[in-house]
Amino acid sequence: MSGLVSLVGAGPGNAEWLTVLGHRRLSAADVIIYDRLVDPALLSPYTADKINVGQLPYRHKISQAEINELMVNLAKKGQRVVRLKAGDPNVFGRGGEEAQYLKAQHVAFEVVPGLTSAIAGLAAAGIPITSDQATSFHVITGHRRANGQTLDWANIAHQEGTLVFVMGMENLETLTTQLIINGMPRATPAAVVQWATQWRQRAIASDLGHLVNVVQRGKLAAPALIVVGQVVNFMGRLTPKPPLQGLHLLVPYKAGSKLFSALQDEGASVNCFDRRIKNPLPVQLPDLTTGGTLVITDFAAMPFFLQQLHTKGLDIRALSNWKLLAMNHIVKYRLQTLGLMADGLYDPQRIDPRRPIVLIGEQERLATYHVPVKVTYLPTYESVAVDQPLNLKEFHGVVFPSSQSVADLYLSCGEFMRAELRHMPCFAMGQVVADECQKLGLRHVILVNPSYDSVIQTVKKTLRSVDDGAQTQLS
Repeated sequence: MSGLVSLVGAGPGNAEWLTVLGHRRLSAADVIIYDRLVDPALLSPYTADKINVGQLPYRHKISQAEINELMVNLAKKGQRVVRLKAGDPNVFGRGGEEAQYLKAQHVAFEVVPGLTSAIAGLAAAGIPITSDQATSFHVITGHRRANGQTLDWANIAHQEGTLVFVMGMENLETLTTQLIINGMPRATPAAVVQWATQWRQRAIASDLGHLVNVVQRGKLAAPALIVVGQVVNFMGRLTPKPPLQGLHLLVPYKAGSKLFSALQDEGASVNCFDRRIKNPLPVQLPDLTTGGTLVITDFAAMPFFLQQLHTKGLDIRALSNWKLLAMNHIVKYRLQTLGLMADGLYDPQRIDPRRPIVLIGEQERLATYHVPVKVTYLPTYESVAVDQPLNLKEFHGVVFPSSQSVADLYLSCGEFMRAELRHMPCFAMGQVVADECQKLGLRHVILVNPSYDSVIQTVKKTLRSVDDGAQTQLS
């Protein structure tokens, strides 16, 4: 049975500019085939197999023919395939070519449009593509035509409205020269927007005659949009400037994360690292009839423990003679979501050694707890490290909401990444989290009150100078 190929537009860059239908298709996909310009943060929530077929100008990682065959072969195996493209599939994204090939191979397909950078990318830099001075716009590829012919510059130079060139940075000098030769005034406002909507977005405005020199001085390069027309004059006045714009932060992945949303809303670009995988372990339950003290060292251990009770035909009532202690306030609070009220916090000096004492938690971390009395260690799960496909040099800092998230990232990194992490600004939400950071040798730990507002204000105060000069008006 043939599967389905969805040609999905990822939008201009920022992970939250994906459409609702695009999210649904990615959630249901078996395989995601994505391009190099797709923000890694966009891929974090999805469990599908991911294949990077990113293509660089003149240095194709995988040829278009190979991509076509890959989609067809996967679909004919019954797979649900998402071909994820930056921007919109049909705006110079070869969506039409791929759709024709799929049609010819009798493979079911659909096109899920995305926000094209030609419009959304300009808006991110404060440039509306139309206005009362520009009642039309034209989106033009900066590449030569496939047959080797040049663009019709005489026609393009006399078009009314806004001109937007995509994939044109390598031909910027030719582009500006041809527009001027064919009659466009040298004083026409022009701009270049690089990495639109992402943390490394930069925008420079000039006039057409000076644009090449300005771009060279500013060291802007692809991927970038080139815009020509009166709408460029809006850039200085309408540019969004949220307080964390230009910052690239790392947080642990969590579905519907409020931390992710809070930082994004303040202008930061946020990427996620994967948590370690939790695998349940077989548990030899103690004699529950005796009663005693049960210490929950981390919240994740408790659902696995309760599942073991259920397999024995028991429920929480089997613990009626047991005192429940939480390792810290976070564990105590989260136990309430299971309808459990902890009797207090764990204090090894105040625990009753005359009755059985059982510590439950993750297998490796349990071994780090040293209790001065006889106890039973009961690991209910093990954490398995996952590869973190991250370049930590691209981040300005990492936010840790829990001590477990610190361990998840650190233990999943190789030694080279650990060395980089030790020197990164690490924002620890609470003293327990800060202690865990320092325990693992992280050297730039910033203690933050465990609230989103405190995180935002502290990040702003600590990293406020990072974005200086990201947007410039030159002449």
